[in-house]
Amino acid sequence: MRIVFLGGTKFVGPVAVRLAATAGHEVVVAHSGAHEGPADLPATHIHGERDALLAPGGALERSTPDVIVDTLAGGASYEKGAMAAACAARSGARLIAISSADVYQYTVEAGLGDGTGRVLLPSQPLPIDEESSLRSEPYPGSHGHDNAAMERALREAGITATALRPGAIYGPGDLLAREWPLVRRVREGVRKLELPGGGAQFFHRVAVERVGRAIVAAAEKAPAGFWACNVVDPYDWTYAGLAAEIGRILGWQWEPESVSFAAATHPFKLASPLLLSDRRLREVLGVTQPDPRAALEATVRWYWEYGPMPGALYADMV
Repeated sequence: MRIVFLGGTKFVGPVAVRLAATAGHEVVVAHSGAHEGPADLPATHIHGERDALLAPGGALERSTPDVIVDTLAGGASYEKGAMAAACAARSGARLIAISSADVYQYTVEAGLGDGTGRVLLPSQPLPIDEESSLRSEPYPGSHGHDNAAMERALREAGITATALRPGAIYGPGDLLAREWPLVRRVREGVRKLELPGGGAQFFHRVAVERVGRAIVAAAEKAPAGFWACNVVDPYDWTYAGLAAEIGRILGWQWEPESVSFAAATHPFKLASPLLLSDRRLREVLGVTQPDPRAALEATVRWYWEYGPMPGALYADMV
């Protein structure tokens, strides 16, 4: 198949491009050209702004894609979803959109993101599966970025479209660097570790390689029509468990201290645990790799050697 990535030169894209090429697919990366990505990326590049690439008769349509993968670089919206869906319809292509677990109403109640919208009595059972309630309003503090609205546009378009809903993506080169504050403490020799509420909060994560494998599997065998799929690791750690695992990897002994929830500053602050079902990912798409323990170790050792990417969101957290 010819798989055209819209965006795809930064974090998730290069991983998925390499996996798609290894699987024997022809890969095209359509992007602005502001960031070319790795020099050895096995793909043909076409350049242009998003609207021009997706316009009727535009470069993306002329590339005759079998599959369009919309990485939603720069944020999701109803308008972006509708434009990508229209291009896919004209091309006769399957559309795969990289959405997020933040489409679920539960994530608002748990305080994912900036912490607003928290409730102490969440309304949905865990794990959250793809039939769980979606939010109907923009996520609090999202500043216009709205995966739920983007997905609504795909459903309304009546095309074959897959919405992949990753948890918190981690891996070497992570643009958010959620694990970096713990690695940095080790590098700086700081043994004291504040654990809000004993560090029991749980925030379901996913290795970047698993996201890449999900993209390729969805291109090959996702069901027709609109179909959503959570993309998460099969197991994960609480915040305290994550700290312990990072300590094990780096040969470090923490001095943990339980503190109030409001006292700590770190990127895993949730009022309620966020646990997502990965049944569709395993049973329909057949994605079972990589092992999270090995993927976390690769991430931690990358941070240990290089530190976070410039501009990483959580790089300066204590």
